[in-house]
Amino acid sequence: MPVAQPGAPCPFCKDKGVPHYESLLRLGIFENPLKDLIHFLKYQRRWAAGDFLAQRLLTKSEVRALIQSADVLVPVPLHPIRHFTRGYNQAVVIARSLARQFDKPIARPLRRIRNTESQTNLRSRHKREQNLKDAFSLRSTRSVHDKRVLIIDDVMTTGATLQSVARALKPANPAALDALVIAIADPKHHDFQVV
Repeated sequence: MPVAQPGAPCPFCKDKGVPHYESLLRLGIFENPLKDLIHFLKYQRRWAAGDFLAQRLLTKSEVRALIQSADVLVPVPLHPIRHFTRGYNQAVVIARSLARQFDKPIARPLRRIRNTESQTNLRSRHKREQNLKDAFSLRSTRSVHDKRVLIIDDVMTTGATLQSVARALKPANPAALDALVIAIADPKHHDFQVV
């Protein structure tokens, strides 16, 4: 799951990590004030919060190095109904801000094909994994084939979304997968190190 730096041990998952990812970096723990900023972005249409959070990520040298090493940024897609209802995808807002800073392309090789229940309503890891099983489909391989892909999302709790994204991307044969999130949900207050 979360690691402070590529290859650093994770006290929560005891070095298991999120399958298929070489590294996972994040800005902080999903608690206030970071939690409020993410909610402003996600539910109150405050796009400026996305730019602000992206700029905060870029203050970390490990994050800058990870983005520089990426060939392409891939924001986690929303289901079309949720995208329409919300009006935008918060992961795209963050990815665009990061991509502008490094002149990196954004690819959208995936589509969300199942309008899953919000992960915030599901408490167990098993329910979250089942909720996202086969939620994404690969619509194009060209933009990620044999490339170092950086997945962008706002919050990671169990890693179910990232795992589902990785499974969907596997047939495209990316050279490597990394992930960058704004926050890690840590309800049991494990000792995550801040990037």
